[in-house]
Order: sequence, then structure tokens, then C-alpha cells
Amino acid sequence: MTHDGREFSAEPVEKRDFETAMAIFRKGEFANSEVAFVDFINRYPQSGYRPSAMFWLGNAQYATKDYKDALVNFRNLVAQTPDHLRVPEAMLAIANCQLEIKETKGARKTLEDLIARHPSTEAAAAAKERLARLK
Repeated sequence: MTHDGREFSAEPVEKRDFETAMAIFRKGEFANSEVAFVDFINRYPQSGYRPSAMFWLGNAQYATKDYKDALVNFRNLVAQTPDHLRVPEAMLAIANCQLEIKETKGARKTLEDLIARHPSTEAAAAAKERLARLK
């Protein structure tokens, strides 16, 4: 099975549970999707879906203004799976969280790191725009 650019095997129930959490997220039920993603991560700690679940959990937390917990999940994704397709987006999300909690210096560094590590991504282009507005 392929998801977010990664090949892995998954049990049908694991795939179903991930897709259920995603469906809740897509409906805009961010608090409920947060619960579903946390449950998924706890139930399937070795899942190939785990990095994506951390990414979407962080997005659900960001949407509910839980910036500090969102930071933890985005940072975990970057640290645990640095080659994951969603890492550039996660780094941009880290900077967004940092800006929300008034950590401007940290956000600037995160944006610079994103541009250096993933220069040809859409996230890097967005990071350049944000950096220009921070100066």
C-alpha cells in the first residue's frame, strides 16, 4: 500500500481506522478528529500511517488553537521521519504555531531551516514569503 509517498503494509482494520479519522477531519470536526488520531496513534504505534496521523493530528490541534500540542506533533513527525513527504508542510506548520505563540525568533529559524532543507517545495516558497513579512 502507498500513502503520502511511502510503501508499507497495513491490516484492513488499521487502514479503516486511519480513514475514519481522516473523514472526521475532512468534515471539519477538528476536536473529534484529534481524539480519533490520538486513538489511532496509541492503537497502532508501528503503523506506516503513523507519520501522516501525527501530521493531521497537528493540523487538528492547530485548527482548535492548541498550538503547543500541535508543535509537539509536527516536531515529532520531522524528527521521527525526516524523509516523509509531509515534512516541509510540517516545518511550515511549526513556524505558524511559533508565530501564534509569539516565538518570532524561533519561527524565523524554522522558516530558514525549511528553505535550506527543502528549497524546491511549495512550503519553501511560502516560507520565503513569510520571512519577507517578518523582517
